[in-house]
Amino acid sequence: MYVEALQYLTCPQHPEMLLELIEGAEYDDQGELITGELRCPTCGMRATIREGLVDLLGTPLMPESIAQLANVLPVAAWGYERTWRPQSLSLLAGEPFDYSRELPLLVGLTMPERGGLIVDVACSNGLYARTLEQARHGTPGHVIGLDHSLAMLQQARTYALAEGLRITYVRAKAQALPFAPGAAATMAMGGSLNEIGDIPTALRELRRVLDPTGRCVLMNLVQAEELPTRALQGLLGAGGVAFPALAEVNRLFALAGLRLRAQWQYGVVLFSLVT
Repeated sequence: MYVEALQYLTCPQHPEMLLELIEGAEYDDQGELITGELRCPTCGMRATIREGLVDLLGTPLMPESIAQLANVLPVAAWGYERTWRPQSLSLLAGEPFDYSRELPLLVGLTMPERGGLIVDVACSNGLYARTLEQARHGTPGHVIGLDHSLAMLQQARTYALAEGLRITYVRAKAQALPFAPGAAATMAMGGSLNEIGDIPTALRELRRVLDPTGRCVLMNLVQAEELPTRALQGLLGAGGVAFPALAEVNRLFALAGLRLRAQWQYGVVLFSLVT
C-alpha cells in the first residue's frame, strides 16, 4: 500500500468516511507501507496492512462458487497470467486478440492520462491496473486494484513491484467498494463480471463510485449463439460462471444507472464503455 491511497480509501460500511492510518506503520525503502493498520473513525473497524496489502475482509470468506474457490488457490494465482490469460481472448473471440490488441483498447477508452483515482475492480493478477498505471504518465492520482482473493493480490503486487509500479492492492468485494461516491475518475473490470456472484449489486457500486464525468470499461463474456458453445457454458455455469445474454448485460447496466456509451463484441467477448 502507498500513502497516496489514504486520500481515497474509505470504510466499506461508511463509504463517506476515510480510513485513518494508525501510528506505528512500517515502510520500506521505496515508501510502500508494508505493515500497519487502518481504522474507521465512525465504527472503529480495523483493517490490517500485511506484506504491503490492505485487507478489508479480515477472516477468510467461504467461496460462493467453484469458480471463486479456484481463484483463491495459490496455484491458480501463480498460473493465471503465466498460462491462461495471454491467450484467453484469442480462444474466446475466435480471432487473434492478444495483449497488443486488448490493452490499447482499454487505454484508449478509459483515458487514464486524465489522472485521479483509477480502480481495477476484481483485478486478479492486476493486468489492467498495471496497464492503466503505465498509461497514466505521472498525472496526479493513484491506481488501486481490488480483489477478494489474497493469493491473486499477492501475485498482482509481485508483478507491480517487478515493473517498478506504485499500485495499491486491497482485499475487498466488488459489492462493497471502499470509496466515497463519485471518487473514481476511471474504473475497469476485466472478465470478472462473470464470476463475482451478485452482478446487480456490483454494477450499482460501480455507478456509485464512478465520477459523473468518469469512464468505466468492462470486459466480460456473454452467452454464445452456437449450441455446442452454449452447452459448454451451461456446464461452466454449474460452477458459478455466469454467461448473460448481451441484452441482459445491457439491461443490468441500465438498472444500475450506468449509461452505455459504446460496445464491441468479438465472439463471446464483450467490451463496454459506460459512464
